[in-house]
Amino acid sequence: MGSLPDSGADIDVVTFDDPAEVAGLAASRLKGRHALVLTDYDGTLSQLVDKPSDAVVTGEVRQAFNSLASIPHLTLGVVSGRRMNDVIERVGPAAAFVAGLHGLEICGRGEEFSHRALDEVEPVIARLALAAERRLAWCPGCFLENKRWALTCHVRMAPPDAAERAFEEFEALAEPYLESRVLRLLIGSKAMELLPAADWNKGRAVNWIRARVARDTRTSVSVLYLGDDRTDEDAFTALAVDDFAVAVGTRPHSHMIDARLDGPHSVGEFFEEFKRLRQ
Repeated sequence: MGSLPDSGADIDVVTFDDPAEVAGLAASRLKGRHALVLTDYDGTLSQLVDKPSDAVVTGEVRQAFNSLASIPHLTLGVVSGRRMNDVIERVGPAAAFVAGLHGLEICGRGEEFSHRALDEVEPVIARLALAAERRLAWCPGCFLENKRWALTCHVRMAPPDAAERAFEEFEALAEPYLESRVLRLLIGSKAMELLPAADWNKGRAVNWIRARVARDTRTSVSVLYLGDDRTDEDAFTALAVDDFAVAVGTRPHSHMIDARLDGPHSVGEFFEEFKRLRQ
């Protein structure tokens, strides 16, 4: 399913799978086990948009997402590059666990996790945000998103040549902190992000959440993970043979996944069928 050449570059031609068929495969693999359903936000629950503030979950997808929370033996969560509180406001109470900043901050069911590296980089991010604002003022369509502990340069609205130059200048500003391993660089969809150089990612966040769900339910837990971004590949690599990986869109590599869906609308259809099969 979901045939895609193993290439580091985005491609235009890709095979998408039928949401109902994927739901059947996922339900079969997770049968008899507690299901931990984790999903990215941007590009998975919501469409990718020019400005992060404009990304919303449409009515049908939201209804399907929320309905999963009522299923017995299922825990729902979101793992995103956004700030944790931003995600909570956007998805509401249906998500029992929410991880922000690619897993550097997590909350759920009375527990919280905040990586110690966050406080260490806060002044660095503040300085870089000011410097980048001045340095990139020339670039039309360039948007800087200051997440307090991370800084993202968005170029979705910028002309291609300008976007490439903006990325080069943004990375150059951060170079001293990248070389000293204070920060690390993530490349997303028309975005470049600076984060603490901590040994932590979405895969580590998935394991953190899984461990707590297994402890609380006292049963075996299988993860169903959906994501559209290269950063979601860290989550895919953390999955075990009893888990199920769903790529959304074209970017995640095929060798890491079990199936591929064509955007948030297909994700909503998948959720509806998965709920029916789990009930």
